Amino acid sequence: MKENSAKSIAVGIAVKIVLLAVLVLVLIFTGRRAYTFGYQIFAQEAMSEAPGKKVAVTITKDMSFGEIAKLLEEKKLIKDKNVFRIQYMLSEYKGEIEPGSYVLNTSQTAEEMLRVVSQADEKETETE
Repeated sequence: MKENSAKSIAVGIAVKIVLLAVLVLVLIFTGRRAYTFGYQIFAQEAMSEAPGKKVAVTITKDMSFGEIAKLLEEKKLIKDKNVFRIQYMLSEYKGEIEPGSYVLNTSQTAEEMLRVVSQADEKETETE
């Protein structure tokens, strides 16, 4: 009788240790992914070093921002459309993207691309 209860206690402890180890690994993995995602949002790294590669992009008035982000990712101008979406939401260019044809560069950061597609430089000239 005592052997059965000792075995069940040992099995219970082993199961708890395995579950705790799995929980710790999940927390480590999740934490690393969250840190990497946050770092990418604020680091503003370009896809390549200057001079980079020029890429033509056309934005139509019926495109959603998700479609624009997907287009930039497909053209290899950004690494991750989800990171770019958050960068857009946090930028001063939110809601300012203008339809048109643009030449972007793989050496530009997300903010530099947003400035171009929002035509911020032209708007500053008009107000001055």
